[in-house]
Amino acid sequence: MRNVTRLKTRKDRLQEDQADLLKQALLPFAEDGGAMGDAVGRLYVQIKNLTTPDPGTTEPFVMIRPAQNRAVTLWLMENSKRPMKAVSVWTLLFDHLMPHTGQVMLTREEIAEQVGIAVQEVSKIMNELVTFGAIFSEREKIAGMRGPGLVRYYMNKHVAEVGSRATQEELSIIPKPGAKLEVVQGGKL
Repeated sequence: MRNVTRLKTRKDRLQEDQADLLKQALLPFAEDGGAMGDAVGRLYVQIKNLTTPDPGTTEPFVMIRPAQNRAVTLWLMENSKRPMKAVSVWTLLFDHLMPHTGQVMLTREEIAEQVGIAVQEVSKIMNELVTFGAIFSEREKIAGMRGPGLVRYYMNKHVAEVGSRATQEELSIIPKPGAKLEVVQGGKL
């Protein structure tokens, strides 16, 4: 059996190498939080979405069990005022999560534009998702801003886990499908 690989031109490799360097340079600035952390997170997610990870990297991923995704989508379809748009918002969130924190890196305006609804509708749908427990929100007080502060949304880790892919070394330990496993008697070889 032959392995199928994606052809990468020299330009593709250079862009991916540069993107990797840029992501690594951005990460220390994301830890400060606030407006800088938010801006860095948004850049990081955009760079991640434009490049494909090489095998052997620990590029972030989102893991959600099908039953959990089904529970959220069914709940939205049965309880949301705009069920199809709510499901569209739910699926959009997965492409815009900050690695390792699960923060949604889209503004209400960006979500509204991509889904084709009013900003107020996005707020209602996000509140529905918070009510159900699929996501949670935190308020961050911004200096000079009136009111309770800027709302930030995060994926609920009990619904969808944001993590990293296993390295090639870790993958090599896992038996491949169809591999013959040896029966061990008494815990000895």
